[in-house]
Amino acid sequence: MPDIHRLLIYRFGQIGDTIAALPSLWLLREHFKDAQFTLLSEIPQHGNQLPPEQVLPPEGLVQRYIKYRGGSSLGRLLSLFLTILTLRRMKFDAVAYLLPTIRSPKQRLRDAWFFRFAGIRQTLGFDGYPEDPLPRSADGSLVPVMHEADALLKRLAASGLPEIKPGTGCMDMGITTNEQAQADAWWVNHQGSSLSPRGWFAVCAGSKWSSKQWPSERYMAVGKKLIEEHGLLPVIFGGSEDRELGHQLLAQWGKGLCAAGDLTVRESAALLKNAIFYLGNDTGVMHLAAAMETPCVGIFSALDWPGRWFPYGDGHQVIRHEVPCAGCLLQVCNRSHECLTGIEVDQVLSACQIVIARTRMLQAPSI
Repeated sequence: MPDIHRLLIYRFGQIGDTIAALPSLWLLREHFKDAQFTLLSEIPQHGNQLPPEQVLPPEGLVQRYIKYRGGSSLGRLLSLFLTILTLRRMKFDAVAYLLPTIRSPKQRLRDAWFFRFAGIRQTLGFDGYPEDPLPRSADGSLVPVMHEADALLKRLAASGLPEIKPGTGCMDMGITTNEQAQADAWWVNHQGSSLSPRGWFAVCAGSKWSSKQWPSERYMAVGKKLIEEHGLLPVIFGGSEDRELGHQLLAQWGKGLCAAGDLTVRESAALLKNAIFYLGNDTGVMHLAAAMETPCVGIFSALDWPGRWFPYGDGHQVIRHEVPCAGCLLQVCNRSHECLTGIEVDQVLSACQIVIARTRMLQAPSI
């Protein structure tokens, strides 16, 4: 592989999408230690989407960010034209193509021509796409697929980079001393210097997609049991849009803290490191917790293929209820949330107890 001194990386999406790219970004950094990395992404079309520069480490990985306008407007076409001119001026040696596994062949061909017009000849990550990224069995049921993070690594391996065993990619968030200090200061300000005697667990009961949101009254029931039976302190995470629901849960539980909207995404990650486990929907907070090696109890709707967006790594519990309409990929359910209402309180509580028992065992002093 020729020397690469200026590498363009193409990736966009929400918090989970950025975190899924972390193993690939660290692999690229390990392989091209002295190269300058520039990340190309869309300008978020919705105000509640965080750009990658607010998620990725501020140092050691990506040095520069370039944005273009998404959507299908005339302004987007102008933005793309100006982006091509910018990329040509910067004279990149190669592009690492880290777009989602479900990108269609037509979209990939269009992207390949875009980078050719931008003067970039060498590409990484265009090969290795699965023939059918969303497979179904003969009876129509969904076939489990590779995690998105591992699928990106597999495509880089097809371009000549080292292979990484699935589930073992580097998820280092590169939390800085200042970010950790901010998280610690928040805790001291709201809880004092001491931890809850039995520890605490993170909760994110909201979601930007209503089709991913398990009923709040069931979170109330699970949290009540965890507090009563295990003496755990609940701490609500998420954005400012999750605060109202968080305070409703805390009022029912009679104890707990709400960090939703108080911390940046990276400060939230720093705080999540100390949680016994995460309980919640398939959200960016879940992916942050998994990246910080905090065990997750993830409650999944059946809208997507099993495995693609599960919490990365080992030690997690995933609860999912299959239904005939699985794989709908809808942001708003049109079938009364059957896949979520099919998940019972006892199932989730049992998964939490498994994670708690495992954590207690790991924390126990050796004899």
